[in-house]
Amino acid sequence: MKTSSKLKVKSKKSGLQLLALYLLLILVNSCHSGTQKTIPTATSNQSGIAKFAFSEEIHNFGPIKAGEIVSFTFIFKNEGTKSLTVTGIDSGCGCTRVNMPDKTIAPGAEGQIEVIYDSSGEIGKQLKTITIFSNADQAQKLLYIKANVTNELIEINS
Repeated sequence: MKTSSKLKVKSKKSGLQLLALYLLLILVNSCHSGTQKTIPTATSNQSGIAKFAFSEEIHNFGPIKAGEIVSFTFIFKNEGTKSLTVTGIDSGCGCTRVNMPDKTIAPGAEGQIEVIYDSSGEIGKQLKTITIFSNADQAQKLLYIKANVTNELIEINS
């Protein structure tokens, strides 16, 4: 008799627990029935990859005089199937500035990154690195500028 009464208690507990779980599920589902889901409007941009394709990744300014400011515009194409979004650019030093008018480039479209180099205070062969952070298949892309900075004042006194 004791065994059957324990079984009845267990089955009542299990039944009550199952009923409580069922009611909880109904309550949770009813809370979400009125919420709206945001559906992205550009679903084609949500899949695929973004891919940089630069016409040139290293630019050599050649010989320049100290204090001269020069610039070069790197041209690239998004050869991917997803919009390419540049999330950040690190110019590496205070002597190099970067301008990028459009930070999101559609698939098949071209983009531009202008690099402005101020050679004030520099002398000799220079190699500067620009790091581009993006959602492309290669999340970090490196570009380089080179120059040979001459300073007549230092050369005369040497």
